[in-house]
Amino acid sequence: MKIGFDAKRFFFNHSGLGNYSRKLIESLLEHFPENEYILYVDRLDANDKGHPDALRILDRYGKKSGGQARCFTLVMVDGPKWWRVWGMGKRAALDGVDVFHGLSNELPLDLPKHIISVCTIHDVIYKVFPSYYRWWDRAIYHWKTNRAVQVASHLVVTSQTTQKQVEAYYPRAKGRSLVIYQAVDETYYSMEKLSLSDSDEAPYFVYQSSFTDRKNHAILIEAFARIQKQTNWNLKLVGLNGSTLPSVEAQIESMGLSSRITCLIDQPKDRVVSVVKGASGFVYPSLNEGFGIPLAESLAANLPMAVSNIEVFKELVEDLPEYFHPNKPDELAAAMMSITRLEIQAHQRVKRELLLKKVEAKSIAAQWISLYSELINF
Repeated sequence: MKIGFDAKRFFFNHSGLGNYSRKLIESLLEHFPENEYILYVDRLDANDKGHPDALRILDRYGKKSGGQARCFTLVMVDGPKWWRVWGMGKRAALDGVDVFHGLSNELPLDLPKHIISVCTIHDVIYKVFPSYYRWWDRAIYHWKTNRAVQVASHLVVTSQTTQKQVEAYYPRAKGRSLVIYQAVDETYYSMEKLSLSDSDEAPYFVYQSSFTDRKNHAILIEAFARIQKQTNWNLKLVGLNGSTLPSVEAQIESMGLSSRITCLIDQPKDRVVSVVKGASGFVYPSLNEGFGIPLAESLAANLPMAVSNIEVFKELVEDLPEYFHPNKPDELAAAMMSITRLEIQAHQRVKRELLLKKVEAKSIAAQWISLYSELINF
């Protein structure tokens, strides 16, 4: 099979959508190298300014320059500003792709109708929590997602929860989507020695998340303040800089928690992995997620976890974690204290292996290959 990908986020996105794109493509290259994968990107400096993980994948599976390289081709075109929207589709047709895969809620406008198209829809949180987005961002997200729903040969969503939400806001999607989860990077499973800065200090809770409103840092800090004298566990907040970071830092300072709570902003991947694997427990107070990859990563890292009682988390990790209402700091504080107890940690470890099968990379890659093949042979 010859499969084309919109690879912009593979190269240039540093958060969830980029991580999703990189892990999916890497898994396909590793486990199903008999196919040809074409990565489309609209910037000539992709190999110079792309995400380090994207460049690592290219180094591992082929050349860093254009042209045929083992089982993938990297196509870079110095075209107009909107080449990704108008130009990539025609190029994919010229390259003779069997399937074109839009990795993040959208497809190129000029993709010919005879080309089989798949689009991953990660979430419609801009519909569920519109107040968290600027109106023009909501308009753009809606337009792209709505069009993908209209024209894609098949839709893929990252959870059953997202599937329900997509179908509620976009009825045309009913009966046309498949749930395929997101794989966890193997580095979270590794038991290699952690850096001294993370492994030889006081125990700590970790929360890995960008600093935005729906990530709910304020409630977490309030909850931690209520248990600070009951536990020697500290709290580390790891994530990309965002709109709520100033208020989070001000809240930590005003509550006198600067010696107990650390903010680690815009850290490289190896540092994030090290901090997560060095933690004693994981906490996730988010208000809404399309999937929640930090939850799956912490599951792989064997961390006891306390998480919001939102639908998608219950879908992914079932009855393993300690749950709490994300807007009730007392419940959150109690859940955090629970996972410091040895009996709770032992109980969670028993259920871990079965749940990890949901996010195993080879299995997920196989699901994608099966879908591509089914669509081609339909």
